[in-house]
Amino acid sequence: MQYMLSRRFLIAHLILLFQVVSGAQETQRIKGVVTDSESSFPLIGATVEILGLGVGTTTSEDGFFTLSDVAIGRIDVRVSYLGYEDATRSNVLVTSGKEVWLEIQLVERIAALNEVVVRDQSFRHKTVNDLATVSARTFSMDEAARYSGSFGDPARMAQSYAGVSGASDDRNDIIIRGNSPTGVLWRMEGVDILSPNHFATLGTTGGPVSMLNVNNLQNSDFLTSAFPAEYGNATSGVFDLRLRNGNTDRYEFLGQVGFNGFEGGVEGPLGFGKNSSFVINGRYSTLGVFGALGIDFGTGSAIPEYQDVTFKVNVPTSKLGKFALWGFGGSSDIAFLAEENGGNNLYNEDDENATFSSKTATVGLTHTYFHSDRALTQLSLTYSASAIGGIVEEFDPTSDLFVKDYEQDFRQDKIGLNLKYNIKINAREKITAGAILDVYGLNVEDSVRLNNGAIRNNINFEGEVTLWQGYVNWQHRFNDRLTLNTGLHTQWLTLNNSFAIEPRLGFEFAQSDVHTFTVGAGLHSQTQPIPIYAQIRKDAEGNVVASNEDLDFFKSAHVAAGWNWLFAPSWRLKSEVYYQRLSDLAVDRESSAFSMVNSGADFGFPDRIGLDNDGTGRNYGIEFTLEKFFSEGLYLLTTASIFDSRYRGSDGVLRNTLFNSNYVFNVLAGREFTLSPKWTLTVDTKVTYSGGRRYTPFDVEESLRQGREVLIRERTFEEKLPSYFRPDLKLGFRLNGAKSTQTFFIDLTNFVGNRNVFERDLDLITGAFDDTYQRGFFPDVRYQIVF
Repeated sequence: MQYMLSRRFLIAHLILLFQVVSGAQETQRIKGVVTDSESSFPLIGATVEILGLGVGTTTSEDGFFTLSDVAIGRIDVRVSYLGYEDATRSNVLVTSGKEVWLEIQLVERIAALNEVVVRDQSFRHKTVNDLATVSARTFSMDEAARYSGSFGDPARMAQSYAGVSGASDDRNDIIIRGNSPTGVLWRMEGVDILSPNHFATLGTTGGPVSMLNVNNLQNSDFLTSAFPAEYGNATSGVFDLRLRNGNTDRYEFLGQVGFNGFEGGVEGPLGFGKNSSFVINGRYSTLGVFGALGIDFGTGSAIPEYQDVTFKVNVPTSKLGKFALWGFGGSSDIAFLAEENGGNNLYNEDDENATFSSKTATVGLTHTYFHSDRALTQLSLTYSASAIGGIVEEFDPTSDLFVKDYEQDFRQDKIGLNLKYNIKINAREKITAGAILDVYGLNVEDSVRLNNGAIRNNINFEGEVTLWQGYVNWQHRFNDRLTLNTGLHTQWLTLNNSFAIEPRLGFEFAQSDVHTFTVGAGLHSQTQPIPIYAQIRKDAEGNVVASNEDLDFFKSAHVAAGWNWLFAPSWRLKSEVYYQRLSDLAVDRESSAFSMVNSGADFGFPDRIGLDNDGTGRNYGIEFTLEKFFSEGLYLLTTASIFDSRYRGSDGVLRNTLFNSNYVFNVLAGREFTLSPKWTLTVDTKVTYSGGRRYTPFDVEESLRQGREVLIRERTFEEKLPSYFRPDLKLGFRLNGAKSTQTFFIDLTNFVGNRNVFERDLDLITGAFDDTYQRGFFPDVRYQIVF
């Protein structure tokens, strides 16, 4: 009894001490800016109020506002301005550790005040880019941090949306409507960027771990079809990311540890200039700690090492416009050693040593200048660089040494120049035009040891390649309910003079305050992955030539139509149908089932020479989204995608693509329990069920006879792996102290340990299937403090 009393006494004092250290203050400041949605010009004198609290203010001459002494918790903020539709930000989270920053755009009304009823737009189903009409949604960093199983990665978070799936548990590749992940465009601060992923390979768009830090991002857009004319060199989707500014009044700090690494961040005023600020976050991998605990990453005993940094410096001026210096960068490496393999990873054989490293960085300088309250120019100068290296060695029992089988050294840098001009002619008309110049410096080479010991280069290219892009968008609002977005995009590749003209079109009709119908269409083109252009061969005279250098752009024509029904407060039902026609796919010149449309979800591309653009394909499907936006402590997101994705190789046979899993279903839900004014409990869950990955069946009899896997090429991708099923569960606590907020959660991905097949091989002795499984149960534990 005495022992029990002593233990309770100790626990009570520890809780009391934790609360004392955390403090008792329960208020915070809310700051932000209000701008015109078409011109981005600040609105002076807009009314900002917290609903239900009677607290309000008006915006300054710069469009800024501040609300002080706001109680922590969830609040609704409404903004109104004469001649504009009201806007509401619902369930804004106010914590004691960090000031809240809101950027709110208002839409100017077309009809006179006596002709319409003022509509209060929550904008939770709207996009940041108002030119995006169909197949687009905005995602918040609150969502990226909240969704179970996302690891704080925007790409993994997007796999919860309709029409999107992943390639495997170990990578964050984004498969959109059955398309290859290479069709995705990454954009940051309005500039096209290299793949923002650790362990990325040249030409791919995904990787095992993201460099993106959700603590540096603000609300951004994700588009999956028929995107506006300002987006080019993409055929399946766009991630349009925006970095947030730092606090302009006080210094704030962040510390975090979890799956993504040890992290530290700081932000605050620069000390000169009005409203100037900086924010910087850095991370260093913690997987060595997880590995020591016996957690399996699918890499055997090899531990991935990585580090990254993201930053932004914002300097507005009164006469010269606004300047922003921003960027991100990271490095990663891993070594798979034969003596440490034990046969439990996917990336090297028991008699191989394999090492891999990658480095990527982008830095940009952006200048925004307002010519008037209706026109602005934005000019961005960027520099990007990446260096990717890999070596594979095989043990030679004759010499008792490891002999180099393969080596790659891929280096590229890119100088980018982006010019954008935006003018709001009136409440009905807006024109956006721009030009994009990307100059690539390439030095890529690999070497392969042949069976006779000779060394051969499959990839070898050194030189400069330029991609020019130009676009114009025109938005016409017929009235407050009907909007036309149309435009034209062009692009030209100097490597082989590939040229494309791409018209874009979108309509949005708000039949009422609850029913909205959208239609979008457009042509889209994309360059081939750089390693494909760099494939070499010897001609009849023995000269080395680039065999794929003349490949044209891969093209895709999109048509999509959608219906959005806001059938109850905080609830919506959305459905979309779409059709995509693929053309100019890179395929073999000789009759075969090969097509580049099936690549891009791995750590490299097939070594293929002599390709041309005779391939075709098509995707179509229907998608449903039932969503309850976060309100009253609860959210729900249910998505269903049913689709068919097929292609024709040079043999003319219509086949399934590798990514034609046919269906994807997701259910996400979460509840926030307020235990006290300071303590909050969060519970989030996600369940995914999708069709299995496609594979080509084995000729078992011939495989056993030859002692190697022999595929039935005539039946390429006819078979499917078993369906994929993964439930995730996340539990967390949030504690608000006087000047700090602490968050702790544990995310139990695949908490039932379901064995999802990743790859199917053939046992060459028994003729039975030899399956390799995806990652099983994986706990992600994370702690964060903001002060």
